[in-house]
Amino acid sequence: MGVVSIIWYAVKLINEIAQQPDRVDEHFSSAMTFMYAWAFLPLWTRSAEPKGRSKEQLLEGLSARVRRAAVSRTVANAAGIYFAGASVYALVFTSRPSLLVPTAVTLGAAMIATGHKTWTRLRRLSTQLHANIQRLERDLMVIHSSKDKIPEKQDAARRSWDAVQRDLWTSVDTGYAAFSTPYLPHETTHDLGVRVENAIEALAGTPDAAKDVLEDLARIREASSERIDSVA
Repeated sequence: MGVVSIIWYAVKLINEIAQQPDRVDEHFSSAMTFMYAWAFLPLWTRSAEPKGRSKEQLLEGLSARVRRAAVSRTVANAAGIYFAGASVYALVFTSRPSLLVPTAVTLGAAMIATGHKTWTRLRRLSTQLHANIQRLERDLMVIHSSKDKIPEKQDAARRSWDAVQRDLWTSVDTGYAAFSTPYLPHETTHDLGVRVENAIEALAGTPDAAKDVLEDLARIREASSERIDSVA
């Protein structure tokens, strides 16, 4: 809803500027909304995530979660650039109108570039996570059958989990952790890590000890598979 409102407001402001280009101060004041959107929209999107969901509900909605994070970051960055454009318009256009076209082209290119960077980051992370989960799944499934090398296979599974855990901790929309959304909430990742370790220990004597863990990993892998891009 917040994203739609910002897009609607942007279109409305463009129409107002086109119809009354001389009302510079008023347009600049209206554009301040986009500065707030740039600063707070991703944080609002993260805080608006449904609370109290079960693990199953969270994993089922994981693909939508990361998509919302990427969309809100894309719109927030575009809003920030939009505000920069409005500021330039208010401060420069009245005295140097010849700068309007090159400024608009530059800011438009910046808007496209930042959006592309956000979605490339998500595709790259999803591809890496998918590969690391596959490796972990294979390592878990061979522990019980490796009667003479169980400790080695367990250590291999732990190393594979370390890689998966790093991916799940990684933010999907930006590298600034304080203003971003991790692929999976930290508490859910921690709980999964405890269960993975328990499964690794139990697999030495119980062949189906990792059944529930593998089901959860498969759900995460399925969510990441929607954005696989091996050349991102």
